[in-house]
Amino acid sequence: MHVESYLKRMRPKKEGENLWISLERKKLLPTLKDLKSLGVSRVSSISGVDEGKTIDVIYHFIHKKKTINFRISLDKKNCVVDSITDIYPGANLFERELYEMMGVQVKNHPNLKKLFLDKNSPKNPLRRS
Repeated sequence: MHVESYLKRMRPKKEGENLWISLERKKLLPTLKDLKSLGVSRVSSISGVDEGKTIDVIYHFIHKKKTINFRISLDKKNCVVDSITDIYPGANLFERELYEMMGVQVKNHPNLKKLFLDKNSPKNPLRRS
């Protein structure tokens, strides 16, 4: 199977060369393992967006000049996501930044500690509340 066929089954929203796919948290790791096996070799970034009641975590991948974006919505009261560093080692620093700036707990991360802020900095400065 090709990446395009695999993604088509997920009914992505298209915006130019960008594909947007919403996932449930429990489907993240199996989906990314499949992507890796199909040839999507690296994560380009991970971002977090405070949407009020939720924190949306967006995983960005580049494949054949297309950007593939997976969005997971997390309840602010249970803001936990699994680490993808076993699949994509380059996610290490992105996940640490997500933890530090947005307060997202990243389960099974190999070194989840602050990256930029010192002890006197505000806690999770990119959260709205």
